[in-house]
Amino acid sequence: MKILQVTGFKNSGKTTTVNRMVEYLKAEGRKVAVIKHHHRDEVHDAGTDTGKFIRSGADVTLLNTPGTVMTVENKAPDLHAQIESLSDRVEFILIEGYKEEDYPKVFMEYSFKSGHTKLTNISLRNVLKTFDIRYDEEYIMTWFKEWSKDE
Repeated sequence: MKILQVTGFKNSGKTTTVNRMVEYLKAEGRKVAVIKHHHRDEVHDAGTDTGKFIRSGADVTLLNTPGTVMTVENKAPDLHAQIESLSDRVEFILIEGYKEEDYPKVFMEYSFKSGHTKLTNISLRNVLKTFDIRYDEEYIMTWFKEWSKDE
C-alpha cells in the first residue's frame, strides 16, 4: 500500500490535485481511499436527520445512499489508526491536509511567483516534491504516474 499526503495552504490546489490523482488511479483499476482533514466540527447540515443524529451524540452514524455508505464517528481515531483500518482494503491512500504529519507528501505552494515557497507549519520530513498548480499542473500528474507505479 502506498500513502501520499497532499499538503499546502488554502486554495493552493490540494483538492483539484487529489481529485486528478483519484481519477487516474481509478482509470488504472486501482483501489484508492482519500482521508480529508477538515478544520470545522460541523460536516453535516444540522437540520438534516443525519446532522441531528450526530449532534444528539450517536457514537457512529452511518448514512446509506444508493451505492454509498458514509460513516461519521464522534470520536474519530488518529490518522495512523485510520490508515491501519484501510490498509487491507485499498492499494493507495491519499491524504489531503494534515500538514504536520510525517507521511510521504507533496507540498502545493501558491505564491506570487514560481519557486517562492512558504513552508511555515509544514512538517519538512518526507516532502517528496513541491508544486505550484498554476505552473506545474501537467507535471504534477506526470510525477504522480511515475510515483504510483508498482515497485
